[in-house]
Amino acid sequence: MEAFVNRKIIFQGKVLRVEHDTVKCENGNLAMREIVRHPGGAAVLCITPENEVLLVKQYRYAYQEILFEIPAGKLEDQENPALTAIREFEEETGNKALDLTFLNVIYPTCGYSDEKIYLYLVTNFKKTQTHFDEDECIESTYYPLEQVLQMVQSGEIKDAKTICALQYYFLLNKREKI
Repeated sequence: MEAFVNRKIIFQGKVLRVEHDTVKCENGNLAMREIVRHPGGAAVLCITPENEVLLVKQYRYAYQEILFEIPAGKLEDQENPALTAIREFEEETGNKALDLTFLNVIYPTCGYSDEKIYLYLVTNFKKTQTHFDEDECIESTYYPLEQVLQMVQSGEIKDAKTICALQYYFLLNKREKI
């Protein structure tokens, strides 16, 4: 284990904070750790009775490209992740979850961030309305599960939370892995 020595906050934004920590390693040496503090998020894998997957398509500025993802969003003020999942699913897709199954939690960038993403499965929902944030431009579409798997295999789907949620779904249902 590493022991905390001191901390300097480098940046504080509305979504994340960057810290520079000094730690004492097990061998006695001092080392520097840069950590991105993030409130975490929740994501929803929606699979219909017809074996279709609901994906959102949106431009991601950090990568300068359009990505296919499952609906997701950040936790607000230590919000229960299940509530975040339900809220974001409706906001981004215009669907109200009628059931919610916890799949697992992932640590997407464990080398430098404390972000956790809680993954859920929805198989029963009803149509409502989208409620996009003012800076969101999202398109949601249903894709056959087999097409989604081909999109993962071809690299068209690159988003880690989406790939992990699909994998947990297959493990839950004892189907083939991706």
